[in-house]
Amino acid sequence: MIKSCRLFLAVLATASMTCLPAKATLVQATDPSFGVNSLTTDTATGLTWLDLTASTGLSYQQVLAATLPGGIYSGFRYATAQEVVSLYTDAGIPGAGFYPASNPAIASFLSLVGATSLDSGHPETFGLSATSDGPGSQFVPGIDFFYNSGIPTYQVTGIPGQAGDLGYGVTTSDRGVGSWLVSVPETADAGIYVLAAGGLIGFAFLQRRGKAA
Repeated sequence: MIKSCRLFLAVLATASMTCLPAKATLVQATDPSFGVNSLTTDTATGLTWLDLTASTGLSYQQVLAATLPGGIYSGFRYATAQEVVSLYTDAGIPGAGFYPASNPAIASFLSLVGATSLDSGHPETFGLSATSDGPGSQFVPGIDFFYNSGIPTYQVTGIPGQAGDLGYGVTTSDRGVGSWLVSVPETADAGIYVLAAGGLIGFAFLQRRGKAA
C-alpha cells in the first residue's frame, strides 16, 4: 500500500507541473513513511528522489540492506553518480565545478534535497551513490561549502574524473553523508492498471459488436 501511495504521489506531483512555470522541473512530493516534502520529482527524467537527510549517517551497506523488501527504504534504489549530475542540470546547476555561494540554483537545490551538514553556518550536502570509487568504497557526489581566498564558494562534485569532483570514496558511515536514493517504478501495480484498462476497452468493444449485430 505504501509503495502504491508513493507512485500516486509522484504522479500527482508531476501533474501539478501544469500550474508551475515552464522552466520548473523539480517538484516536491510527500512520502507516507518519510513525511511532507521528503521527495523531489524530476519531471525531465521521471526520477523521484528521497531527501538525503532521510539517510544521513548510515553506511552504504546499511542503506543497501534497507532497500530490500521489508526494509525502511524498500521501493528505492541507489542512484548512479551520473544520475545525480543529471539532477544538478535539471535543477539549473550546469554540473560539477565551483560556484559563488550566492548562486540561487544551488540554494534552491539544497532546500529540496536537504542539507546533511553545516560549514561555517552554510548548508552543504553529500550523498553516497551506486558508482564505485575504488574497491569497497562509493563515490560521493555533493555540494561542499568553503572559502576560496576569502570568498564564500560552493564546490559541486560530480562523477569520478570529471572536473571539479572530490574524487574520494567513503567506506564507513559519516554524520554528514546521506545516500542518493530514487524510487523504483511500480511495474507490478502499473501492470494491474494496464490490464484493468485493457479489460474495460475489451468490454466496450464487445458491447459495440453486440449492438451492431
